Amino acid sequence: MNQSRRQRMTALCLAVITSAAVYAAPPSSGSVAAVASVRKRLTEETMSQNLRTMEYAVRGAVVIAADKISEDIANDPNHKYPFKKIIYTNIGNPHSVGQKALTWPRQVLALVDLPEEAGVDHPAAKKLFPADAIKRAREIKKSLGGHGTGAYSHSKGVASFRKEVAAFISARDGGVPSDPESIFLTNGASSAIGYVLTALIADKKCGVMAPIPQYPIYSASVELLGGNLVGYYLDEKSGWEASMEELERSLADAKKKGIKVNSFVLINPGNPTGQVLSKAAVQDVVKFCAKHSLVLLADEVYQVNVYDENDEFYSCKRAAHDCGLIEDNSLEMVSFHSVSKGLYGECGRRGGYMELVGFDSKVLDQIYKLASSSLCSCLPGQVMVSLMVRGPTEGSESFAPHEAEKATIFKSLIKRSKIVGDGLNNIPGFECTKAAGAMYLFPSVKIPPKAIAESKRQGVSPDTLYAVSLLEATGICVVPGSGFRQAEGRYGFRTTFLPKEEEMKAAVGRFKSHYEDFVKQYS
Repeated sequence: MNQSRRQRMTALCLAVITSAAVYAAPPSSGSVAAVASVRKRLTEETMSQNLRTMEYAVRGAVVIAADKISEDIANDPNHKYPFKKIIYTNIGNPHSVGQKALTWPRQVLALVDLPEEAGVDHPAAKKLFPADAIKRAREIKKSLGGHGTGAYSHSKGVASFRKEVAAFISARDGGVPSDPESIFLTNGASSAIGYVLTALIADKKCGVMAPIPQYPIYSASVELLGGNLVGYYLDEKSGWEASMEELERSLADAKKKGIKVNSFVLINPGNPTGQVLSKAAVQDVVKFCAKHSLVLLADEVYQVNVYDENDEFYSCKRAAHDCGLIEDNSLEMVSFHSVSKGLYGECGRRGGYMELVGFDSKVLDQIYKLASSSLCSCLPGQVMVSLMVRGPTEGSESFAPHEAEKATIFKSLIKRSKIVGDGLNNIPGFECTKAAGAMYLFPSVKIPPKAIAESKRQGVSPDTLYAVSLLEATGICVVPGSGFRQAEGRYGFRTTFLPKEEEMKAAVGRFKSHYEDFVKQYS
């Protein structure tokens, strides 16, 4: 080895040793902070800035404050708060606020999870479980190949479950064909949305059109992936409709900015806005996407939650079929559904699916590769999807009680939506469009000028100031409207109407009294 090369190697070794010494040696007294800062390879400055700046308001600052208050209440009997518990209306998490699980799906899932000798083959099984639950559990166990729910499945999901989803979609859409090979079972709708957006956002110029207000998973995911969220505004005065003029304006403005818009998000029924789109409106959207070659992301997780008898859920796939867009292969679309919403409310199971229609086969292969990198979705969630799309057979032992349980939940949701919607509309300073669907209300709130000034001083949005004040005074946890994006100068919040009817009645009174105090404080 020549001398110059030896010197270079020596210098390199010394550098490595010095670096190792800095990271391995214990800190000397008086220099702990300095050494600690040197040790940290990953800091807020060196980490992904897309992650750092990403916001997800549904579990943002107000919710973090609510969790802290809840902990204080639990740990201190003499706490300072004028309420006994937090009422979490910030997120669509039905079971966490009192909705009972449907019996039959839980019976089947329990039997599927249990070893045969402790479940379907146990001598007392027929005394504890209805015959149709045992039969369905045996069927599911067989479809799992005898491995149970503790083993990985195919990365798209269990084949028989995907066939059931395809049959469900076809029946829902009046016989429009559905291919099980184009269906992926996923960890809720959220992971499916992530897969598709990952495929769509190729560089920082890519844009995704989404409604304003929108569900924050879209803004958060697009920001994390380095894309551009291109908002199209829903008209609050017309019941949160989107006009074709607004869609064309939004797209044209984005193009002028050099954004390559390649996709379009439709949330129907709406979140956070609760509207249910008409057939004509859905057909307008699919035609718009076909006209501009935009991939349509149809977020349809609330398709069962339609409360107005004059409204009807009309899927984007059915609309595309009825407009001839599937047959002539002029639309690429993906639709999402989940066991977390509807009448099941099984958020913790993390069960959902997506169906991809009209995509290039090579793109489908890449999405499959992406899904494969996570091996498979949660098996209990897959089972719950199977049970959601194919319930107990009509005439079987469990059919009538299962339908009765669902009807009870549905009727109560209608009642609670009216309690909260009417109650909020009766508060001077509030305006609230009724919830025709989904699980939320999105009222606007007049914020006094002095409160707006105070929010600027604190460096928060005016409706965040309001939401924190509401939380500390009443224990009600809502999400500030700014977390969903909204028209300039509009302030408000999103609330669910999922807690029990009596709790929601009391909550309406607290909303009113707090707002009166809030206005006086900043008048």
